[in-house]
Amino acid sequence: MKNKLTNIIFILSFLACMIVPAIFMNTKEMQISEIDNKLLAEWPGLDLTLQNNTEVEAYLNDRVGFREQAIEAYTVLNDKLFHVMVHPLFMYGKEGHIYYKDPTYIKGYQHMNTDEAYLDTFADFLKKTNDYLEEKDIRFLYFLCPDKKTIYPEYFPASIHVNDANPGITDYMKEKLDVSGIDYIIPVDELKAAKSEKVVYNRLYDATHWNEDGAFVGHKLIDKKIQEYFDDVKPLTEDDYDRETVHRDTLDVAKFTIDEDIPHYSLKTDLSNDMTTYLYDSMEYEDNTFYSHFVDPECGNNRVLLVFCDSYFGNYHKFYQDRFKEVYFVHWHNYKYLQYYVNLFFPDMVIYETAERSIAGEMIGERDEDGKRISTIEYEGVYYEEPYYISADVDKEAARTYGSTDGIEPDAAAHVGYVITEVRGVERDGTTLLLNVNEGSNVIKINGYVESLDGDEYDVYANIGGEQWVECNFWKLKELSDEAGFDQFSVNLQRRYAYEETITLVAVSRSTGKVYLLDDLDIKYV
Repeated sequence: MKNKLTNIIFILSFLACMIVPAIFMNTKEMQISEIDNKLLAEWPGLDLTLQNNTEVEAYLNDRVGFREQAIEAYTVLNDKLFHVMVHPLFMYGKEGHIYYKDPTYIKGYQHMNTDEAYLDTFADFLKKTNDYLEEKDIRFLYFLCPDKKTIYPEYFPASIHVNDANPGITDYMKEKLDVSGIDYIIPVDELKAAKSEKVVYNRLYDATHWNEDGAFVGHKLIDKKIQEYFDDVKPLTEDDYDRETVHRDTLDVAKFTIDEDIPHYSLKTDLSNDMTTYLYDSMEYEDNTFYSHFVDPECGNNRVLLVFCDSYFGNYHKFYQDRFKEVYFVHWHNYKYLQYYVNLFFPDMVIYETAERSIAGEMIGERDEDGKRISTIEYEGVYYEEPYYISADVDKEAARTYGSTDGIEPDAAAHVGYVITEVRGVERDGTTLLLNVNEGSNVIKINGYVESLDGDEYDVYANIGGEQWVECNFWKLKELSDEAGFDQFSVNLQRRYAYEETITLVAVSRSTGKVYLLDDLDIKYV
């Protein structure tokens, strides 16, 4: 009888282990796991042919009840009993240091994914970006953020070895940038020197980034460049910040118990205004992560800073927001929109930052079975519409065009035609743009396309109020034009910069440089 009861209890327990997790499956959409910081698989739908059985299996594995608790218990037991880290994202190094466990990250440490051809393309992008900005009298600085494994290689797992026959990514980029003529910072030596006095990458918390002491070292190097460029921007100094330590009991992006105090800097006095929401819904982007915008009219200068960044810089606008009149941070994934932002923000300086692990990972990508590199980050084919500086008083005799702004019929002798397809932020009445200063989107946008009538190719430019010339094309828009089969243009102006003035649209021949008036659009307040 006793054995029979034991068997019944065992069977019921076994059935409970099978049924209860199924009952408590997480079926909500767009769920992120706290334990491994990943988006859980979505239900692929029913397929009677079982062609999607792999997707179904992934869904069941991710959504089964008590998954988080089971993984956490398994992880904790291995950590406490054997000091072994079985976490899907991280691993232990020497002396208990935690490192990122992504395969591309490890290959980067081993010098096994230094794709020289790709890095050459990336360096070429940086050089062309510098040349474009230099022509507009805008300072450019590239910053490469080293990984923890590069600054603290002595604690990386001893079982993982480096192929010294191959160059590392930071060394190769230094070699390329040294001959490029552009300003850059790759602070490997400086961070290694600083670590003799302070911890610049935490032992445990946030294994993929420097800590705020390390960040301050890096941004002080940027400030050294800024002081060379601009004598009216106040220096970055520790005296303006309160430094404190804060306690962390779990990893930053995953549920794993730790015990560590980390540094944190906060501005003692912050007079800047957070304007992040002002353009957020009106501007174009590929990735709006890390976007921020601050304005400080009392900073003592009229400088505007534009920073292309990733998570290494994403929270460090605090080192700039009280030192520049305006500061914009956007994700570097928006690299094809760089010219668009330049003509929307009018920066005095552009900083382009990438993390070493991004170069080793998402930028370079993996290779398929045929050896072809797979990456969504393609710097090849860089396009910037050339800046053009001409008098706002366009030669009307040379400006023989036709358009649809007010129903003009084509001129038989026209060289170029144009069509305005969309206007946002204002109401259009023929050639008049009616601006309500209290309503509408915060970016005035005029979209259209040009059509060559004489076989020539044309670039479109806009003059704002007789003073500022802006380019009306950018890399992403050119790609869209190539796909559509016609040359599109886009004029973008922040509403707060719009006065009762004239926007003059012109087309410039690429072969002769001759200027043709497309239209004079007059902004009027209503």
